[in-house]
Amino acid sequence: MRLAPLEARGAVLPGGRPGEKAAMRRAAVLLLGALAFSPVPSAWAGPFIWDEDTDHIDDRMESVNLLGYRFAFQEGDTLARKRIDVSHSEAGLVFSVYVVYDHVPTPSDLTQLSLLGMPVLFRYEGVPAVRSSASFAQVQAAAKLPGVERVEAVPIVYPMLHEAAGSIGARDPSGRVFPTWAGIGGADGSGVVIAFLDTGVNDAPAGSWPGHESLAGRFLGGAVFSGSDSALDTPRDGSVNPEDRGGAVTLAHGTHVASIALGTGGAAGYAVGIAPGARFVDVKVLNDAGTGTGLAEALDWCIHNRARAWGGPPGFEGIDVINMSLSSTDPTDGDDIASRLANRAVDLGLVVVASMGNDGHTAYVPSPAGADRVLAVGAFDNQRSPGEGDDRITDFSNYGPRASDGDQDASDEQKPDLLAPGVAILGADGDESTDGAQYRRLSGTSMAAAFVSGAVAALRSAYPELSPGQIAELLRATAFRRLGGAPPGAAGPDPRWSSPVGFGALDLYAARLEREQPGRSQIVRLELTASPPSEVLALLYTQREMGAGGFVFERAPDENGAPGPFTPYDSVPATGSSSLAGMENRTIYARTWQVTGSERGQAFWYRVSYTEGGVRYDTPSVRLVSPSGPSAATLELTIVHNAYDHDVVAQVVAGDSGGASLVDSGSSVSTPGLVLPVPGSGAAASSEWVTGTSTAGNVAWTFRIEVPHGSSDNLLPPTAERPWQLDVTEGGYLNRSGRITAFRLIWHRSDGSNPIFEGGPVPQQTLEGNTTRVTIPTGTTAVGTTADPGGIRFGPSPVRAGEVVRFSIHAAVAGDLRVYDVAGREVTRVPVRRSGGGSEARWTTRDGAGDPLASGIYFARFGASRGVRVLVVRM
Repeated sequence: MRLAPLEARGAVLPGGRPGEKAAMRRAAVLLLGALAFSPVPSAWAGPFIWDEDTDHIDDRMESVNLLGYRFAFQEGDTLARKRIDVSHSEAGLVFSVYVVYDHVPTPSDLTQLSLLGMPVLFRYEGVPAVRSSASFAQVQAAAKLPGVERVEAVPIVYPMLHEAAGSIGARDPSGRVFPTWAGIGGADGSGVVIAFLDTGVNDAPAGSWPGHESLAGRFLGGAVFSGSDSALDTPRDGSVNPEDRGGAVTLAHGTHVASIALGTGGAAGYAVGIAPGARFVDVKVLNDAGTGTGLAEALDWCIHNRARAWGGPPGFEGIDVINMSLSSTDPTDGDDIASRLANRAVDLGLVVVASMGNDGHTAYVPSPAGADRVLAVGAFDNQRSPGEGDDRITDFSNYGPRASDGDQDASDEQKPDLLAPGVAILGADGDESTDGAQYRRLSGTSMAAAFVSGAVAALRSAYPELSPGQIAELLRATAFRRLGGAPPGAAGPDPRWSSPVGFGALDLYAARLEREQPGRSQIVRLELTASPPSEVLALLYTQREMGAGGFVFERAPDENGAPGPFTPYDSVPATGSSSLAGMENRTIYARTWQVTGSERGQAFWYRVSYTEGGVRYDTPSVRLVSPSGPSAATLELTIVHNAYDHDVVAQVVAGDSGGASLVDSGSSVSTPGLVLPVPGSGAAASSEWVTGTSTAGNVAWTFRIEVPHGSSDNLLPPTAERPWQLDVTEGGYLNRSGRITAFRLIWHRSDGSNPIFEGGPVPQQTLEGNTTRVTIPTGTTAVGTTADPGGIRFGPSPVRAGEVVRFSIHAAVAGDLRVYDVAGREVTRVPVRRSGGGSEARWTTRDGAGDPLASGIYFARFGASRGVRVLVVRM
């Protein structure tokens, strides 16, 4: 698998398919160039896909022996990816091999290999095989030894390169996907250990590299099987913390993959993994050139250490999940050594996940994804949105089915099992030249596999009683099968499966419903969209319908951020199936509601209720602000900040400038005619990660604010006398600032035209404790304190911990006085009282338990006012 090779999707056909040796025997030398393009058989009845003539020797080694070294590469091209591990020596070609026995190898068996001159480099616990190296003559001799099932070539494996969490029902900070696993308190992976077999995870400090914030402190143990000398492999009972120094070659692949499954997202929490409470074991199988031959040894090490006490926090023992975001270049029938070891791991209680590969081929399943009991994962494109409606299958993810293993059971050829997000996925950037707080987007089935591993960790944390087989079936049964852009593909013995999408797209919340309430109707999603100017669009997804006559949409007014009394608002008759069998395992109900009169711009809460067996059931409720009707204008603005919700207060003010000139000290509203607060990040129209230092901001929040008719009509279009200004006030975090990168107004004129007015200058850096202003029309930007008539008066400072600080301001202020520590964490909120024409508050410097606060600097501010520093001391 390649690292995010989107520019080359499907451009490289895999060379050397099964059937090549038979073709060699039928064709003349001048036709040998066509062998690389021989098709993958849809069903292979032989004992092993790479031993068609059943001579117990891997066909790929015979190809190289007959045709030359270059046929160890795809298409016979030494500039392409290498398929098997073979090297030159003075005596000729030397192959890395697995000698596979039909019994547990005895000392006599190993002696016979030694007598042939074949060293025993590794003896596997999980399967009856040893690793060795040999010339082709030695391979032929070993294949004839008693009890040898075959001599198999060692394949070379390659790596497969925020809103995606919503796409699988795990988490959606925007609230567009509801409900979600995390939103209703689903387990975070605590107590679960994931082993990543990859390039290594850069979690720990190394030189000037501080370790990545999203993974720091999560490592339990690890091993290295990526070198060319097996003597340097980590012993079975050893443990090391590997490192990825591949730079631009590996793109810190292992770090990115691990963060998708279990990263914390660091201080900003923007790129949180699926199971942030889990911990990991780091097994390096890919070297810093992005290739590896030690996968079998790594799997064997994981099997040996599946119950190991790592010495970490209680509850994190052994290995529960193995993630392999990698694959070989060749297809498999599931009987190769790596696949056998993966199956053995599942038999011993581990869930094993592997990526399908990025070649864009049909009926092409590589190892280890082809193992019978491995969860093979392909990729879909979630279109950078959390909802399911726009999801599309990718053109680089390999399709099934897998080649037959000849066991007369076609169900294990149904690969892939699942799809998960795999396009432009944001994850930790393990580049050791950065500050350890950066993230980047990569694409591939590698990323998709990590989503499934994270989901499995969450399930194992919530339901530890489930076996690997039960988890796999739960995910298959509840996957979303109606994926856009998917070709018909081949069917399988299970009516739920098709070759492009497998059993469907991963849905963690749907899996929870099926686990906890299989006997009643399951409402998987309630998606609500405010569609300007005056519509609310509702999509209701059900997974099972077990006897409900219909579903009732209920609505409640918003009362101080909580729902008031619910009343019926609309309903639909139930028409769905009670079964999850077949390709249609969701019923979707669509409704459109008109918003009129006083309801425009108002917030309401929505839920769905139904009755079965005389019992009423209600879904969780979700809040939505109704469209405000036809708007006079639309504001678009972007603020880059890593602590937006905790450190920033922003508002748009329009009104009379008092005659100030744009070339004076800056156009400023002196008589506000309209004030529009900028909402929290949950209401952002979009967000994106941008490169830079974390202290200066990486998360770009873009907002669209509809300006209602009324007082705004007299303030349009923006002019020097009637400017529109964006005020962004910083406060709280000492080491977090940001910048304004865009501010524009789109005026919706009565003649149907929509002129655009740009604000500026931008970008503008925001400064801690100050207000940064961007103005439309573009003028100079003022940076300074907010325009409080008398400023904030407070004291005493310093103050003895536990005593009272008094604050006053010569302005009427609504809300609370907010107090933060130097890390930007909110310490408390203090009610503000009106006093004459101003406001005042009293803060007792104690914590929530009533104890005096620790000594240090604290920040306090009224609303959008400039923050003040208070020094607390303990004496």
